[in-house]
Amino acid sequence: MSKVLLVIGHPDLSQSKANAALVDAVRDLAHVTVHDLYATYPDFQIDADAERALLAEHDVIVFQHPVFWYNTTPLFKQWQDKVFTFGWAFTMDGSSSQLAGKKAIVAVTAGVPGDHYTPEGANQATLETLLSSWHATLRLCQFDIQPMVKVYGTAFGLSDEDLAIAAKQYNELLASFAA
Repeated sequence: MSKVLLVIGHPDLSQSKANAALVDAVRDLAHVTVHDLYATYPDFQIDADAERALLAEHDVIVFQHPVFWYNTTPLFKQWQDKVFTFGWAFTMDGSSSQLAGKKAIVAVTAGVPGDHYTPEGANQATLETLLSSWHATLRLCQFDIQPMVKVYGTAFGLSDEDLAIAAKQYNELLASFAA
């Protein structure tokens, strides 16, 4: 059984509808550890050693956050800067990092509908393109990158039924790592 670490970077999960629904859908899975960065570090003082130890204990790492200005949230970015350090998370000589081979999933929620995230849409780019720094970071850290999980329309247009479907699919995805 693979141990899954869900690193959640929502500034106020108690006020979230979509991110909270995703977390709630997987919280009771025995092999999933939910790690809320904003609850753990309200002062933004990240314990990088503790975070690295947590990453080392898990086989699958899920990075979940709402899209903030086509990026991750501020604390999540700071977390990346403090935790993904040279020599531990990545190397330059081709040797293996401490994260090499671990599966990584980026799971994001976007306020506007999916058609905004197309070359023809309002944003003129896909979420994968706009969040390409995630892919580059995960590749540098030698993660086994899995497909991105995307939930669109969380501020405009996502029905309760569609959110329930997304939460169920999220549960099924993370549950699949228990096999």
